[in-house]
Amino acid sequence: MNQQTQQLLKTFIRDVTAKNKVIEVIDRYLSDVKPLDTFTKQSEIPFSSERKYSACVYKDSTLVLGAPEMLLEKGSKAFEAVTAYTKEAYRVVVFGLITGAYRKEDENIKKEFTPQAIIAMDDPIREEIPKALLELTKNNIEYRIISGDSPDTVISIAKKINKDYPANIISGQELETLSEDAFEQAVLTHNIFARIKPSQKQMIIRALKKHKLFTIMVGDGVNDVLAIKESDLGVAMNGGSTMAKDVADVVLLNNSFATLPLLLYEGRRIITNIQTIANIYLIKNISSIAAILLLGFIGLQFPFNPKHVEIASFLIIGLPSFFLAFEKHTFSTTDEGFLKRLLLFSSIVGFGNAIIYAIVYMYYDIASERLLYSRTMLLCAVIFLGINNLVLIYSQHYRFEEILKRKIPLFLIVGITMLFLIAITNNAIRGFFDIANVTLLDFSITFFLCAVGSMIIAIVLKKTTLLKQL
Repeated sequence: MNQQTQQLLKTFIRDVTAKNKVIEVIDRYLSDVKPLDTFTKQSEIPFSSERKYSACVYKDSTLVLGAPEMLLEKGSKAFEAVTAYTKEAYRVVVFGLITGAYRKEDENIKKEFTPQAIIAMDDPIREEIPKALLELTKNNIEYRIISGDSPDTVISIAKKINKDYPANIISGQELETLSEDAFEQAVLTHNIFARIKPSQKQMIIRALKKHKLFTIMVGDGVNDVLAIKESDLGVAMNGGSTMAKDVADVVLLNNSFATLPLLLYEGRRIITNIQTIANIYLIKNISSIAAILLLGFIGLQFPFNPKHVEIASFLIIGLPSFFLAFEKHTFSTTDEGFLKRLLLFSSIVGFGNAIIYAIVYMYYDIASERLLYSRTMLLCAVIFLGINNLVLIYSQHYRFEEILKRKIPLFLIVGITMLFLIAITNNAIRGFFDIANVTLLDFSITFFLCAVGSMIIAIVLKKTTLLKQL
C-alpha cells in the first residue's frame, strides 16, 4: 500500500461516522499516517448489512470500504487476489474510490469503483475454541457457524477449528431465494452460513426452534442481537457490544468459550440434584402417609414415634439433602419430562416402602406385645429403606459399580449406617430417643424383609425403565 493510498484510507477513517472493529484495526495499523486536509466530507453512505460497504463522499471523489463481492467484479485480478486470501482464512475488505459524483442509490458501483488496496486481516482463533466445541460435540450438541464473512473465509476458519468438520455451506444470498419450507430445510441440512444478515440469523434460530431443537446463540456484536434474543439461551461476550450483553441470558465475563462446557455441566448438575433431593422428600412423604393410612385401615395403633421420626428425618432426609447438593453429575440430562419421571419414580418407591413398613410393623405387633418395640423395628426398616432409596435414586443414571466409586453416595451409605448403629447400641442415646433394645435376630429379620422388598421395588423400576442397571 503506497503512501497516497494510506493517506486516502486514513482520511476515510477520520471522516466515517460508525467505526466498527475492522476500521479500528486499520486505524491502529495506520497510526503514524496523517489524513489529507484537502478532503472535506460532504455526505456519507453508512454501512448496512444489506449494502456491506460504507462510503464518504467528497467534492470530486468518493472513498469506499467494504466487502469484496459487493465492490469487485468477479473474475477480475483484484477479486482473484481476494479469493487467495479468504482461502487462507483471512478476513478481507477492499478500499478504493469512485471518481466524480456518486449517489448512494446508484446500482453500478462495481463499474465505477477503482480498488486501491486489498486489506487482509488475520483474526486468530481463540485457543480454547477447538477444545470447547469438541467437548460440546461429545455431549451430542451440534454447533453451526453463522457469519457475515465470505464463504471461503468461514470454511477456512471452520477447518482450522476442526479439520474433520463437514463444510455444508450456504450463503445469505441463496437463503433469500428460498421459500419458507425450503429455508427451514436448508437450515437443518447446512452447518455453515456465510454473508448472513442480522434478520437471517434470527430466522435461522427460529427455524431450529420450530423443529423442537434447543438453541444457544453465542455472539458479541450488534448484528447478533436479534438472534441472541430469539434463542432459548443467549450468550454474549463481555467484550462485545452493550446491546448484545443487555439481551443475553448469560454473559461470559472472561470472554472465553471454555466456559460453555462448564455452563452445560452446571446446568445438568442443578437439574439432577433438584430431581435427586425432590425424590428423597417425595418418597419419604408418600411412604409415611401410605403406611399410616394402611395400618390405620387395618386397625393398628399409630406406627411412628415422634422421636423416631426426628432420627429418621436427620439420617435419611437432612444429611443426604445437604451433601447431595454438592454432587457433580456429567451425564446427559434434560428438564423434558422432569415432573413425570419424578412422580413415577417416587410413587413406585414410596408405595413399595409403605408396604414393607406395614409388613414389618404388623409382624412385630403380633410377635411383641410392646408398642415401643414394634415402633423401634419400624425405625430400623425406615433407615434400611432410606439407604436403599439412595442407591435406587443413583441407579437411575449409574451402574451399581459406578455408584460404589462415587464418594458422596458411598460416604452417605457408610455414614448413615454407622450413625444408626451407634444410636441403637448406645444406652444414653437409646434412652433419650425412646429406642428399644433390639435383638440381633430381630435386627436380621427386619434387614432380610427390607432386602427382599428392595429387590422387588428395583425389579418394578427396571420394568418401567427408570433404572439404568440393577
